[in-house]
Amino acid sequence: MAAPDGTRRPARVLRPLGMSGTESVDSTTDMPEQARGYVRAYGLTVERPHPRWFAAGSFGVVTTADDLARWLVAQNNHGVSADGRRVVSARSIRTMHTPPEGGRYAMGWTVSGPGERPRRIEHTGWLLTHNSVASLLPDSGLGIAVVTNTGMVFGDDAPALARGLADLARGGNPAVTRPFTMTADHVLAALTLPAAALGALGVVRAPRWAGRTAHRPPWRTGLRMLPYGLPVLLLVRLADVFGLFMNRTGTLWQAAHAWPALAVCSATAAPASTAVITARAFTAFRVRRAHPPRVRSRG
Repeated sequence: MAAPDGTRRPARVLRPLGMSGTESVDSTTDMPEQARGYVRAYGLTVERPHPRWFAAGSFGVVTTADDLARWLVAQNNHGVSADGRRVVSARSIRTMHTPPEGGRYAMGWTVSGPGERPRRIEHTGWLLTHNSVASLLPDSGLGIAVVTNTGMVFGDDAPALARGLADLARGGNPAVTRPFTMTADHVLAALTLPAAALGALGVVRAPRWAGRTAHRPPWRTGLRMLPYGLPVLLLVRLADVFGLFMNRTGTLWQAAHAWPALAVCSATAAPASTAVITARAFTAFRVRRAHPPRVRSRG
């Protein structure tokens, strides 16, 4: 149902749970500060506006810490709210938390694998500039929710913090984890600068290369050029690579938001490779035209 301000606060579940600060919005532009947050690049966090996304139905719920607590209480309490009011049947809660045989993903909730301790039932959410996790610990009856205003690439802050809190709740010492990109970005930086330098060097040495390969069949020369097309292919298909890892479809601009260092590396290597391919092809054509291969006669 729609509230006077145009947002929606479902009456059948959220209101009975007392989640008065929760609403559903249609797009990221309707979120607080239009979902402005941070992305991680080269060990730094950079403030970024979020591009407009349609969010209704999948990740358009805006809530508060207090309401998240009410939600987790009902999930851990078999559908009964913090004030003792049954909102959802216990059977429905069990169904939501039970994945199909052989799987780990139930109805919005991911169940920890066999032998993992503490046993967890989790739901994650993300934007390009935010990520979150709601975690249930069935063995202890605890619920943990973490929301951060940093982006959603591997090693998200929210899940790492939630696991640390779960360790603390068990009386253990939380493991110190580093987001994946804290290491990967330095590797990408180490590849970006050499890619640009090698591209410039390849263009300068293109005439020498063309002279060395003038006697080879054109098909063989073409095959040796194929590896230089890989960076171009990566840039063209970067959105698909992003979608493969994130289990989402996306655009090149979104991929650049999600992982800036990878986008910068690709956007540097692809033009460098294109320049080398173009320079070599042009100089090879000129050399072959100036010095056509001789045809030997048999007598």
